[in-house]
Amino acid sequence: MEPEAAAGVALAHLVVATEGRPVTLPAGPVAELLGHAVGRYLPAAGPGARSLALAGPGIRAPRPRADVLLVPRHPLTGVPWRPPGDEGAVVPMDSGVWAHLAHPGETSPMPATGVLPEGVLRDDYALPPHPWYPLTPHHHAFARTLAGLPAVRLPGLRGFHDACR
Repeated sequence: MEPEAAAGVALAHLVVATEGRPVTLPAGPVAELLGHAVGRYLPAAGPGARSLALAGPGIRAPRPRADVLLVPRHPLTGVPWRPPGDEGAVVPMDSGVWAHLAHPGETSPMPATGVLPEGVLRDDYALPPHPWYPLTPHHHAFARTLAGLPAVRLPGLRGFHDACR
């Protein structure tokens, strides 16, 4: 999935998970990727802001738990990853984009045998493109995903649904 479409889909789930409230993003790759988009679709951070944290395989769950976790979708089934025994709010994201956020220096989904010298990157997997402009979520991916989520029809989120139609 293209990063713009993946961001649009994840943003729609984030709007629903936060119930349209402000959200604080963790510093680093998540804020770099989604910060501009979150600022466009959700109110500015302030009192009552929900916290978002990255979670998934190989990443220790944040303590205390953030209000919403940004997690990968299984690449074959599409099922969002969940921490064991956790039923809190999650925002699923395309596994490739999530992997770029979780492991920004990794260049290959395949484990290497042997040891490469420090600073040497494998060339069997292309690096994700680094845009020269802030990432803008694909509006149609955002609108279609948002329209398909049942919670968007609730009174608190109805404005988002109407604005995307």
